[in-house]
Amino acid sequence: MNAAERLDEAGLTIVATTTSRTARLRRPREPGASRNQLAKSDAMRTQILETVIDCLAERPYSEVSAALVAKQAGVSRGGLQYHFPTWLALMRSAVEFLHTRRLDLFRTDLSALPEGANVIDHVIDTHWRHLNEREFRAYQEMVLAARSQPELAALLASQYSAFLHEWHEIARTTFKWNYTDPDVARAGNIAHYILEGMAYGNLGGQLGAAEIDQLLAYTKQVLRDQTGSGAA
Repeated sequence: MNAAERLDEAGLTIVATTTSRTARLRRPREPGASRNQLAKSDAMRTQILETVIDCLAERPYSEVSAALVAKQAGVSRGGLQYHFPTWLALMRSAVEFLHTRRLDLFRTDLSALPEGANVIDHVIDTHWRHLNEREFRAYQEMVLAARSQPELAALLASQYSAFLHEWHEIARTTFKWNYTDPDVARAGNIAHYILEGMAYGNLGGQLGAAEIDQLLAYTKQVLRDQTGSGAA
């Protein structure tokens, strides 16, 4: 089912979008709108996006529609359409919302390095935990669906590069990891994709606890060898 069909199924009108990226993500504010009105509007957007994450974390992408999101969020179809005129606009905002949430969680946890803790252990254990939480489960569902959804695939690809850049920047500022060093960059990519691959394997029930522990230990060693961050 393409984006137009998904919105038609929900009884919403398809709106052609040719405006800028920012304009697509936010509906224009009416002149003279009060601060209270703006706050309510932002709260509704957040409520809708949280609902999208819940739906995608719990259901196949093919079962998530604009009608379902509106019902679960407790908003009218017109209210949903006001904030997100098309299904793709909703997905674009959901991906940005997910990435921002995941980066905020990652940044917060990494900045709370326990005294005496090993940096590598903390980074890997924290990232692995996040890859098994609601936000990444929703992202996984989008990635799987993108195999047959070209527009979604293009959206995810463009957003993912920005996400990785910010992820590297967090590591650089928090632990002084220099991602301009080819060895550090390569080790970071190896660790990142091993963990994400593990998350998909774990989702499919293909990994046991012992295998997970072995792979986590291997990933930590890769980072220690290449970043020189073995010490706490």
